[in-house]
Amino acid sequence: MLDLLASTGTKEILEFIRNQSQPIRSTDIDKHFTEKGATIPLKTATIYRRLKELELAGFIIRQPPGSNTFILTPQAEDILDRQILQHPEITELKRSHRALLHQIKQNRDVNVVELQEKAKMSPTTINVGLQKLSSLGLIKPEYQLEKKIKGPGRPKKRHKLTKKGEKVYKAQKKLEQAK
Repeated sequence: MLDLLASTGTKEILEFIRNQSQPIRSTDIDKHFTEKGATIPLKTATIYRRLKELELAGFIIRQPPGSNTFILTPQAEDILDRQILQHPEITELKRSHRALLHQIKQNRDVNVVELQEKAKMSPTTINVGLQKLSSLGLIKPEYQLEKKIKGPGRPKKRHKLTKKGEKVYKAQKKLEQAK
C-alpha cells in the first residue's frame, strides 16, 4: 500500500477525487491531469493504471458499481486525514528507504558497513537512501571517535533516528498494518 502511495500521481489523483462533491468520471480525471498547465502532468496510461491500482487497493470504489465514476472509500479518507497529512514524508519513501529506516530503528547506531551486512543492499542504494532520509530530517549522522586509534582516518559516521523519524516510523507501521 505504501508503494502505491509513493507512486507518481497517486496522491494527486486521490486529492482530486476527494475534492469533488459528487462521483467523478475517469475521463474527467484524465482530462484534468493530461491538459496543459496541470499541477502534475500525467500520461493517460499512467492515470488509468493508478485508478485500477487504487481500486484494487480499496482506496476508491465505483459509484454506482460497474460504472466509470469513482469516489473515495472511508478507509482512504481516514488515511488521507490522519497519517498522510500529518506525515507526508511517508509517501516519499521507496521500499528500500523504508527498509533502511527499519534497520536504523532496530539497530540504533549503525554505519554504512553494518547496513550493508544487515539490509543486504548495495552501497549505492544505501547511500542514496541515507541522503533521502537525512534530507527529510528522519535520521541524523553522528561522528564517534574510536578510543583506540590505530592510524590516520576519519571518525566513523553512525546514523540515528530523529524524533521526527520516530514519529514517521510509527505512522508507517500503522499504515502497513492497515492493509
